[in-house]
Amino acid sequence: MSEQDFDVLVVGGGLVGLAAGAFLAQQGVDVTVAERHRETSRHPKARLVNVRSMELYRALGVDDEIRAAGEPSAGFVVADNLAGLHESWIAPPEEAVSEEGLSPVVPFSCDQQRIEPILRKRAVALGARVLFDTEVGDIAQHSDGITARLRRPDGERTVRARFLVASDGARGGIRDSLGIGLVGEAVPGTAVSALFRADLEPALHGRWVDALLARDAGAFLFARGDKADRTWQLGTHLRAGWPTDDPDSLAPHIVPVIRAATGLPDLTPEIESVQTWTTGAYTAERFRHERIFLAGDAAHQMPPYGGFGGNTGVQDAHNLAWKLAAVCRGDASEALLDTYDTERAPLAALTVAQALLRSRKTPGQPAPAEQLDATTLALGFRYQLAHAQAPDGATTVEDPAAPSGRPGTRAPHIALHRGPASNTLDLLDPTAFTFVADATSHTAAALNHNPIPGLRVRTVDTTGIEARHRQRWEHAYGGPHCDGVLVRPDHVIIWRAPKSERDPHTHVHEAIRHALRPDASPLQPKLRDGATARR
Repeated sequence: MSEQDFDVLVVGGGLVGLAAGAFLAQQGVDVTVAERHRETSRHPKARLVNVRSMELYRALGVDDEIRAAGEPSAGFVVADNLAGLHESWIAPPEEAVSEEGLSPVVPFSCDQQRIEPILRKRAVALGARVLFDTEVGDIAQHSDGITARLRRPDGERTVRARFLVASDGARGGIRDSLGIGLVGEAVPGTAVSALFRADLEPALHGRWVDALLARDAGAFLFARGDKADRTWQLGTHLRAGWPTDDPDSLAPHIVPVIRAATGLPDLTPEIESVQTWTTGAYTAERFRHERIFLAGDAAHQMPPYGGFGGNTGVQDAHNLAWKLAAVCRGDASEALLDTYDTERAPLAALTVAQALLRSRKTPGQPAPAEQLDATTLALGFRYQLAHAQAPDGATTVEDPAAPSGRPGTRAPHIALHRGPASNTLDLLDPTAFTFVADATSHTAAALNHNPIPGLRVRTVDTTGIEARHRQRWEHAYGGPHCDGVLVRPDHVIIWRAPKSERDPHTHVHEAIRHALRPDASPLQPKLRDGATARR
């Protein structure tokens, strides 16, 4: 194991694995993604791209392609059938984001089978190897890396890597092989998903529907593709008397359900594929086992209500990518990798619980008090940072419309009308730490005078910030006591500079060191006589 073939092996080339490959390659990591299937997904799976995922795709440079491949989300409606009177159930998710000015992007609808080729192309352009039709087996961990057997049509070989990301899905096998259990509960029943083509305009009457619950059919209808290439998906449950051994044999049973759901009794749909699946509400007992990391469905499984599953997995990959990169470069200790579990697992558990709560709610009824809105889950997350002196008992989320700017929270978006960037998120370097401050910040001036390698300093002329967003800036980036904030490559605030700081350069350097080496002891300042002071 003295010589590695590459830094990271990603097992699984679905949505999460391809995102992981792209994020790692963006960080300069030598990464290989291996997928057992011959091509990217064909059957529609995830469709809603939430606002946080769109932010990450924007930083990756593919958000325009995703918008071109999809369409704006129209929310969720309830009706007896598609032809009947539509009742609003869930408003389009971009409304809350746009009204509050919470992000430079909004949630979008784009089918997973359209996003995966975009991510694959971007990963390869950034330098990743993406191998389809490749089975991974015989995985073994060693003191300084892993070995794995790659089986391809042209032969087999053993490869070496420093780390492995298991994005091989709920039943991929790596998690089980590591002896990592699941915490949670099963969701009873077997779901049936049918992709079909049909002209549904006689039922729509010029209306637009993104997703609909049809009471008459006990089924959901989802629009897929876009106006230029429209398909539809029916989602329902396996019913008594239906065959259970072959999904394709379900097609004749699905047709009457489609007719009931659309309200078109003479409709003859062209069914392209049928799949069955089961789900549960589970979180892995741990997300890391030595040099192997679980991401996506390998780490958590949840009902599809809310569209959280794929988005949570993509955000797993983003949290992990910069950490693996820092360790591979030698900038960070391996203790940084423990923070992947401590940061992501609590948020994943909360998200799983929220998806389960939504699955139990009667469609069309008001949300229960314990239900968090999707925007809060996506943008209001708060990690308990490993280098914090002690847990402060804070909740896992906060209101993104009233951000605290506390360490562990996302650096909030604020529109800017002066300077080189249009908003605060675009100031952040996705491959480096960034210090963001008012143009008058003495900490920023000190860092510009004596630069720290790997740190970007970005200052803002706050006179150009709209009055309605100024309070958000004051709470998050400034105020009477804060001289700016230090942000990780994944948009997470890690330190707030006090205005009274006399030696900002040393303390910024110390904050970065603790972020990269959470196991390191604090630096001890020197007294004037050269002795070391205790903190």
